Amino acid sequence: MMKDKKTFQEQFKALQKIVEEFEKGNLDLDASLAKFEEGLALAAECKTYLNDVENKVLEIKKKFDTLMSNNEQVKSSDEIPF
Repeated sequence: MMKDKKTFQEQFKALQKIVEEFEKGNLDLDASLAKFEEGLALAAECKTYLNDVENKVLEIKKKFDTLMSNNEQVKSSDEIPF
């Protein structure tokens, strides 16, 4: 059975909970090591997600810039010089 992939918000919240557990200082060495490993995995997944979002934003911005550039070219070619 495949585990459902958590949303970014769920992963980030889980990461925050791990940080809070470390800040309380009540974990023994084995639990600390397990939480540290889990936290690194969550942080890597969050980083990957944020990188994907950043790339998508850059792609959308590039399309928008191209569209705006093409519109400016059309406007300037429509002008009648006097």
